[in-house]
Amino acid sequence: MNKTERIQSEIMKRLSVLIKDSVRDPRVTGCIIGITDVNVDPELSRALVNVSVYGGNGEQAVEGLNHSAGFLRARLKELMEIRTMPALKFVLDRGAEYTAEIEELLRKIKQ
Repeated sequence: MNKTERIQSEIMKRLSVLIKDSVRDPRVTGCIIGITDVNVDPELSRALVNVSVYGGNGEQAVEGLNHSAGFLRARLKELMEIRTMPALKFVLDRGAEYTAEIEELLRKIKQ
């Protein structure tokens, strides 16, 4: 596992806890947020964080997360103790929604 992959893995682990415990934005607090993937560029300047949102408006939750990105970045830098913490950009992962739609269609076909 190279340095970028280790940082991606560590960001994924720590960020999920931080979002649950520290983000107080009302667009985020009513939702369950799952981090599906983290992609850090080779220069470690940006991290694209894919999230699934359950129990709320996905677009609004992502707006809330992006609004809290500076706070989350600072907290991650403290926790991970690395010199350069990538800027965080959150995007909505619609994979879970797509899977649920396909499963519903298959269930209807089976009936």
